Amino acid sequence: MALRKLRALRHALVAAVLTGALLPVVSTGVATAASALPPGFVLQDTNAGLGTESLTDFAYLPDNSIIVAGKNGTVQWLPSDGSPKRKLASLPVRTDEDLGLVGLAVAPDFATSRTIYLTRSINTGSGFVMRLARFTVTVDAAGAPSGLTGEQSLFEVPGIFNVHGIDTVQAAADGTLWLSIGDNGDFRKVDPGSLRAQDINQPYGKVFHLAADGKGVPSNPYYDAANPGSTASKVFARGFRNPFRFSIDPNLGLPVVGDVGWNTWEEVNVVQRGANQGWPCWEGSDPTSGYSTLAGCAGVANQPPLYAYLHGDGVMQGNSITSGIVYTGTSYPESYRGSYFFGDYVAKKIWTLRYDGQGKLTRGPENPPVFTGIGGPVKFAAAPNGDIVYADILSGTLRRLTYTAGNTAPVAKATTVTDPDTRTVTFDGSSSIDYDNDALKYDWDFGDGVILNNGGPKVSHAYPAGTESFTAKLTVRDPLDAAGSTTITVAPGNHTPELTLTTPGDTATFAVDQPVAVSATANDAEDGVLPITWATTVRHCPSAATCHSHPGVGGTGASFTQPFTEHPDSRMELTATVTDSAGVTTSKTYTAMPRQHLLKLVSTQPAVLKIPVEGDVSSALVTEGASFDVRAAPLAIDGVSTFAGWQGGPADTKWDITVGTTDMTLTANYATPIDQRYNADPALQAKLGAPTAAEVTDGPVHYRTYASGRLYWSAATGTKFVTGPVLDKYVAFGGHSVLGPPTTDTAATPDGVAQFNHFVNNGNVGSIYYTAATGAHAIYGEIRKKWAALDYERGLGYPTTDEAGTPDGVGRYNHFVKGNNVGSIYYTAATGAHAIYGEIRKKWAEYGYERGLGYPTNDEDGTPDGRGRFNHFSLGHSIYYTVATGAHVVKGEIRKKWASLGWERSYLGYPRTDEYVTNGVYRSDFEGGYITFTLAAGAVDHRW
Repeated sequence: MALRKLRALRHALVAAVLTGALLPVVSTGVATAASALPPGFVLQDTNAGLGTESLTDFAYLPDNSIIVAGKNGTVQWLPSDGSPKRKLASLPVRTDEDLGLVGLAVAPDFATSRTIYLTRSINTGSGFVMRLARFTVTVDAAGAPSGLTGEQSLFEVPGIFNVHGIDTVQAAADGTLWLSIGDNGDFRKVDPGSLRAQDINQPYGKVFHLAADGKGVPSNPYYDAANPGSTASKVFARGFRNPFRFSIDPNLGLPVVGDVGWNTWEEVNVVQRGANQGWPCWEGSDPTSGYSTLAGCAGVANQPPLYAYLHGDGVMQGNSITSGIVYTGTSYPESYRGSYFFGDYVAKKIWTLRYDGQGKLTRGPENPPVFTGIGGPVKFAAAPNGDIVYADILSGTLRRLTYTAGNTAPVAKATTVTDPDTRTVTFDGSSSIDYDNDALKYDWDFGDGVILNNGGPKVSHAYPAGTESFTAKLTVRDPLDAAGSTTITVAPGNHTPELTLTTPGDTATFAVDQPVAVSATANDAEDGVLPITWATTVRHCPSAATCHSHPGVGGTGASFTQPFTEHPDSRMELTATVTDSAGVTTSKTYTAMPRQHLLKLVSTQPAVLKIPVEGDVSSALVTEGASFDVRAAPLAIDGVSTFAGWQGGPADTKWDITVGTTDMTLTANYATPIDQRYNADPALQAKLGAPTAAEVTDGPVHYRTYASGRLYWSAATGTKFVTGPVLDKYVAFGGHSVLGPPTTDTAATPDGVAQFNHFVNNGNVGSIYYTAATGAHAIYGEIRKKWAALDYERGLGYPTTDEAGTPDGVGRYNHFVKGNNVGSIYYTAATGAHAIYGEIRKKWAEYGYERGLGYPTNDEDGTPDGRGRFNHFSLGHSIYYTVATGAHVVKGEIRKKWASLGWERSYLGYPRTDEYVTNGVYRSDFEGGYITFTLAAGAVDHRW
């Protein structure tokens, strides 16, 4: 029972379905659970309203409200102001074991498209399917989410087992989608079906990169332009067991995947394009017991994880990893900035680690972990200010990890409108700002002894007669009780000045240095026309947690103009203010927004690309007319491809740019080892011709196709070319997945007759040899070792077959030819590899090869007297040959008798006949006599 429970816990989601009522709704507050956190950190909990053991995923909307997903198919909206939750849909789902509604993503253009994406499993008449679908969020009259409509399936595959199904969906800024699916295998045993994870034509055990319509993106490693909807065209990487959660690294642009383990290891992987993470042949960096010996694991190389930890209940152990995110905020201490946060659902822990621009570990997780007892995280995301937020499936809450010392106090702002007839003043504090985007509470002190705490952003208060002026105060508080205040002078019997502001309009946007022109008029019932004072503020928000203001120039008069700021990530606030004789002030502000375009840095090989002014990200919305630099790493993530210049730009890694009037994509060119060799060798260019396809990355092997051949590269073998019939055979034989990458260029043999390449796969050396007479054939392993020991083609000649299996399934062989002489090498695990050729081989063939005499147990060898040649065979027989006697078989008891007399050294000499039968007597004739055999007399030798 304990083992079964432990295995169940290893699933990414609990198998239980919700059976009780939903937990009561509670307001957002600071967590009170017994969690152990580093000093300064607190957990703020928000009840998702889905009950325990149901919350699976969540995502923020542009207004900072949240959509949550439940395993049972519920999709729910959580308003940012704490208003009641609203159910958007109850979708049909299959909830068995790992399955259900498990993935949710919000489209980057949600504000206009209202698109979200969901992954779930759905029952069918004969089983179930796993589906990624697009939905549109409907809204009510107030613009608040009210439901889901317009389901459009983008990716759908049949389900096999109720575990390791469709998992995470990520919606990228460029409109593409990332998706993960587990191997859908039977975790209870060694399931050969898990080898689906290795097959690029099967949609299991993969991370996919999809276009908006669900087809593959052209940059995928196996993309087929003629069939972009094929499974292979969609595959970004393979060899995963259950990539339940992953995120896209903001700098590398690569998936960082948590692969839930089987019996031993949990993995974190920074996944490169075309990567093969090795499951089911490898778990962690170990061959997987029961799987690694399967035929489908032959040639599958280990891809070490970025980090792996053992199963168990130890300090640094766990049982079900949940991949997290890189912390990109600035409110946490410096030691956490840029760190990767991830957790273990079973162990209730969170760790952090760091890796470099090549996806290599630079700092391992804290030992012991510093975030413990934190619930069961099943999804990590970032709050608007960058805080780490995770879905705790065990409690059904969203838990926000906030650092109090980094919390920014809100700024209070308020305006008033006075009704002198009733001495009622209406206060409006809704323009108050919290730079952490936290919900605020509003405390009002009206200055006449009346106080209203948590009264909301808009309140009205009637003042008593007798006093003409009061000083009111607004205090705004965030959830951590950081506060900001402002005072407001009010004169209840005095009309508030009326201020009219004329602006370019709320939809106008501005480029750097473009004039922003505003004007205003002001009248007061008591004072008449009032003078206007102008102030400007640049609101600079490099991140949500670091918004701050830069005061600018001011002025007076009815009109005011200022050039739009050159500060990046900024808007301008132009404020007109008037004050009447009673001291009552009225202000109105126009916010000039930047005209932004998407700047995206891409590269021909995965590499670290940075926009320094935007916090070293590789894509950002930037202001038209802004000038700054972008940078590319000198070395790509693979550690071997070198920067070769910007397309249409400088050769230097730094490029100073000015943002134009449209979106911009800047491409950094990287010369891979394949490019480097090709570009540096004109003779090679002439040999191979022009490239006909993009370079392909398939695990540790890269290759590129040219008009007349291919170049292959791996870290172990370097860059080598394969051409002509050798290449044709190599590809037909399975290429690098079977033989491994080439260790030589295609070259000529010393006799000038043949072309060949050598290859290596996990230490196993193979070759393909081609001649016009024999064609191209593969030879590898023990047979190739024997052929090499016999001096390659100078011994047996060239192969006339690929290595093949014998009909009985026991042996392997290659045939060869040298001139008119046919030879073979046969191999079995019991006998080893041995050569047989010439007249002896012809005789062996007459007897049905291994079906007659068995397999050769020695290479053809010469007798001590130099006259004869012989082979022994596994069934106890031999063939001896001399020029005078020819080749003859000596078998069984007759062979034993001949051996006891000293073989050919005896008076009998060499055999002159095969064994034959006369009148029930078995007999073989020799040069000096003969041997007969009967059951009664046994084997008897006779002289002539």
